[in-house]
Amino acid sequence: MGKMVRLATTQYSYREVPPEAMPYGDVFSVDAARQYAKAQVDGNAALLAAAGEARADLAVAGEDIASLSYAMTYLDNPSLFRRLTEETAAHAHQALSQVARSYHMHVAASFYEAEGERIYNSSVLFGRDGQVIGRYHKVHLPVYETWLASPGDDFPAFETDIGVVGMIICYDDMWPESTIACALNGARIICHSSAASPAEYRVRTRAMDAQVFYITSTHFGSRIAAPNSTLLADAGEGDKVVTADADVENGSLAPENYWEYLYSGIRDHRERHLKLRRPEAYGVLLSGSPPALGAYPEGGVANTPEAIRAVYEKQKAEYRRGLRGEPAHYQWKWSAD
Repeated sequence: MGKMVRLATTQYSYREVPPEAMPYGDVFSVDAARQYAKAQVDGNAALLAAAGEARADLAVAGEDIASLSYAMTYLDNPSLFRRLTEETAAHAHQALSQVARSYHMHVAASFYEAEGERIYNSSVLFGRDGQVIGRYHKVHLPVYETWLASPGDDFPAFETDIGVVGMIICYDDMWPESTIACALNGARIICHSSAASPAEYRVRTRAMDAQVFYITSTHFGSRIAAPNSTLLADAGEGDKVVTADADVENGSLAPENYWEYLYSGIRDHRERHLKLRRPEAYGVLLSGSPPALGAYPEGGVANTPEAIRAVYEKQKAEYRRGLRGEPAHYQWKWSAD
């Protein structure tokens, strides 16, 4: 058995945005929005500190821990999103760095950051000394997120004393290529900060396909899965921290009497997956126009200025209905997830 590592996922339940912090209402104030965002960061930091108390070596928080999504889609005054991003990113860096340093653990969390003219949805990995080890920019953005944020273009992995760590954010999980790219870059642990809550089967499948320890942090159903798809921890509902002890170095080893070990001569599933890959057959994965796309008409994505404005006006009307206490018209549920 190798070195045991304690992994933790934090679960910060969804909080309704108060009317004073919603730019779509009549009682909005920037100060209220600023205080709300700061409180969300502090709430997430408190759960990360609880993971530190539990002696975690790595603790993961969710997506957009400052809860700026309402500002991220507010097109009547785009400068509001940049202003809140710059202020809350500074606060998030300070708060998470302090937690990492105080508990001598690694911390990964998602929040928006401004870099020059662009704003990214970043997942930032802090080391035990509170310094930033690396950051990942969310690659797959829902169309509404592209209104004011920019996508990343790779899936880096970072060396730590507990193993190589990769990160993805929310929507990235819809594409298995995301976790595979992290794994091919060396990740043994993948941190998935998410606003949406993936079903258990998705978490377990991503872990097994990529042969990694997979940690999802979201508003409910935060989970940790092992490379063999075993579910190691499940937070259920409510504000919570759950942990799992993992042998990261040997987590993908098969039993001595495993048939595939006999046939291939390789006991480690991860090693075998890497050595038996057939990249020469995967060319379609890199095509921007695969045959399947030919079944659909060109265009159709609501990303022109006119289409974005039309969608935005419907979104604004929906948010105002909510502020008046009226039933919602739109919803997210589509599948068994």
